[in-house]
Amino acid sequence: MQKQTLPITFLSQMADVLKVMGHGFRLRIVEFLDLHGSAPAHVLLKALGGGQGALSQHLCKLRLAGVIQAERRGKEVWFTLATPAAVTILNCMRQRISSDKKILQPNR
Repeated sequence: MQKQTLPITFLSQMADVLKVMGHGFRLRIVEFLDLHGSAPAHVLLKALGGGQGALSQHLCKLRLAGVIQAERRGKEVWFTLATPAAVTILNCMRQRISSDKKILQPNR
């Protein structure tokens, strides 16, 4: 792929998405959906912990940023990744942690 200058509007949009993704709990939501495909809110709550209100806020921010999408199925709302590109950051982190085991060691 040839390197090129990216349009400022695109960079601004991506900066907004990165701000949303820059929260540990939101990364955990994206990671869970990457590993499990889709899940209703109550499953996310049980798997990830935290309060229902906090989870709802995080899901809303991720949805508004276009990272995840919501679909009503009966009485439940199911969440999935809106695009495979949403896990690019996670894949970079996975690559980094697999190449540098020192990251897993506790600070002394």
